[in-house]
Amino acid sequence: MIGTLSFELGDGILRREHQRILKTVLRRGAEAPERRPGETIDTSRYDDETLRAARNVWTRRMVNEHHSAAVFTGLLPQLMEAGATLDVKTAVLRMSMDELRHGALCAEVAEALGGKPSVEVELSTPSLATHPGVTPAERALRNVIFIGCLAETIAVAFTAEERDCTEDPYVKRVITQISADETLHARFGWDYLSRVAPHMTEEHLGRTSRWLRTAFVYLEREEMLEVPNVAPPSEVLRDEGLALGVCDNRQTRELFYETVESVIVPGLEAVGLTAREAWASRRAA
Repeated sequence: MIGTLSFELGDGILRREHQRILKTVLRRGAEAPERRPGETIDTSRYDDETLRAARNVWTRRMVNEHHSAAVFTGLLPQLMEAGATLDVKTAVLRMSMDELRHGALCAEVAEALGGKPSVEVELSTPSLATHPGVTPAERALRNVIFIGCLAETIAVAFTAEERDCTEDPYVKRVITQISADETLHARFGWDYLSRVAPHMTEEHLGRTSRWLRTAFVYLEREEMLEVPNVAPPSEVLRDEGLALGVCDNRQTRELFYETVESVIVPGLEAVGLTAREAWASRRAA
C-alpha cells in the first residue's frame, strides 16, 4: 500500500518514552547525532546537482532504514522458535529500534539539505524468508547469517568509508552514529553464528553452504542496485557529494567485492561453511 512515510512524533506518554529511549538505550558515544535547534548545512557551498543527488540519497536511506526495522522485528519470532537465549532476543529488538532511529536521522539530513522529511512509498514490507523444509534452528540461522554476517557487514564497510570522507560536521555526526550501530548489528550476526556453529551437523553445514550460493546472488544483486555503475559527472561534484555523505558508486562497488572476499568469506569458512566455493559458484545458483 502506497502511503506517506514520515517520522513525526505523536503526543502523550509514548512521545516521552521515545525520548527517554534515545537518551538511554539508543545513545552511543559522547555526542547525540540528532539535529540541534537552528543547525543547518551551508547549502550555498554546493552545486545544485550535488544537493539534488544528496537529497535523493538521504531520502532513499530514510526509506531503507525504516524498512530494515521490520527485518529485525520479523527475525524475533524465528529466534524464539529456535530457542535462542534471552540476550539474543533482546538485542534483535534493540537493533530494530536502531533502524527506526536511523530512518529519523536520515529524514533530518534530507530536510537540512532542502528536501522533505517524508516521502510517498510502499509502506508494506516483505516477510522474512521461511526456508521451507528446514528446522526452526536452521531457518533462524540462515536469516541471521544473511542479515548480520552478510548485509550488515557490508553496511559497516560502506558507512565507515562514508564517515571518513564526510566533511560537513552535522552529516558526519549522523554517519558516525549509523556506522557504530551497523557494527553492533554485524557483530550480532557473527556472534550468533559462532554460538550455533559448534552444534551444526555435517548435513546441516552442507545444506547451509549450498544455500549460501543463493544468499550471495541476492546480496550482490541488491547491493549493486543501490550503487549503479555510473561515474560522477565531474571530480568537483564527486568531492562535493563525498562531503555530504554521498558515496562514489564505482569505489563503493569495489569495496563490496573486497569486503565479501576478504571479510565475509573467510569468516564463514572459519566455522566450517564452504563459503569460498559458494561465492565462486553463485552464478549457477
